[in-house]
Amino acid sequence: MKRAQNIDEVKRANRGLVLNLLLRHRLISRSMLAAKSGLNKATITNIVNEFVEMGVVKEQGPILSDNGRKITGITLTLDDVATMAVRINRDAIEFALCDIHAAVLHKSMVGIDKTTPVASILAIIYEGIDQMLAMDEGKKVLGIGIAIVGPLMTFNHTTIAKVYDMPELSKVDFQEHIQAKYPQLSVFIDHDANVSALREWRDYVEETGLTKGIMMYLNLGDGIGGGIIIDGNLIRGKNGIAGEIGHMGINFNAKRNEFNKVGILERYAAPINLIRSVEERLHEFPHSQLHERSTISDIYHYYEKDDELAVWAVNQMAWFLSYGIKNLLYILNPDTIVFGDMIVSSPKLLAQLKLNLSYDLPEEIVDSIDIRFSSYEKGGMLEGAGLMVVKKYMDSLDIIDFIETHYG
Repeated sequence: MKRAQNIDEVKRANRGLVLNLLLRHRLISRSMLAAKSGLNKATITNIVNEFVEMGVVKEQGPILSDNGRKITGITLTLDDVATMAVRINRDAIEFALCDIHAAVLHKSMVGIDKTTPVASILAIIYEGIDQMLAMDEGKKVLGIGIAIVGPLMTFNHTTIAKVYDMPELSKVDFQEHIQAKYPQLSVFIDHDANVSALREWRDYVEETGLTKGIMMYLNLGDGIGGGIIIDGNLIRGKNGIAGEIGHMGINFNAKRNEFNKVGILERYAAPINLIRSVEERLHEFPHSQLHERSTISDIYHYYEKDDELAVWAVNQMAWFLSYGIKNLLYILNPDTIVFGDMIVSSPKLLAQLKLNLSYDLPEEIVDSIDIRFSSYEKGGMLEGAGLMVVKKYMDSLDIIDFIETHYG
């Protein structure tokens, strides 16, 4: 009996491996599946034929092999599979229905503020999920992925968002409540920077072909959140707060703020501080195009046009941000750092950051570090929440049970 169980486990793992490769490569041949999986061609043929019969994959092509020959390609046909993504932020709750590749199919948003009661937040979430699922009732929904502003802490078997300027979020375990509301679906939750890191890592692997390395994703907005990925795996730490560099102290001489924080990085380097910086020095720059009602987008716009006040404000943000990056380089020494959310994608800003880094770091380190900007709006958090659900199913091999239930 034990041997039979082991054989079944091996078959299950092999099928999961093939599904993972099909998900990653979109269009791939049987021979390439064999080469990348390490499985023999007969095993690949049996798995692919089984999936074709179930309607999970189909032949498509031809495509070119490594030696230039035209061969038949294989692609997933899980177009009717979807994930439900939710993002909980300080000013809004966003919803999206995503496909198996984490592309957004439908999305919506409801505004909130830092004083919105947690009961109202839960009611908004339930209504938003119901409305989104009703938009496409023909979809087979894998589960619900929740991206929430952090820090997100796990202790005593409870997961709580400890958002110091929005205490309402700390009053409930959102995963527990949403799972109870939707018992037929698996519910997963993670810090919004972590799910964005998942999305960026997948793009990085597709772009470079590399599956090993260290990536640090920084979510720069009202605060600074971070997600660490090493060789494709998220690093959360004991309580789930690994990567929260926004709470790293950089000024021990600072006074404690209203939230009992002392000189933390996000107090100086988060983009939201640009507005305060401009307001404080507006009178010193009478020729600036900025004014009391200037937004972060306005500041970035005039930064690129060399407005003196905008340049001063953004360069000050870059100066403080470089301190955080230096610490990251000495602690993690990542291959890649990705900026997302409310940070401007600017070669000018990148050059300033590298100049700041060059004052304290060896030239070889500065030249080798890959700093890039996310191409996704708001850091791709909705897409990342959808991808989190797919990854959970793939890693646990629960995707096999899902396919057998719906396609077997």
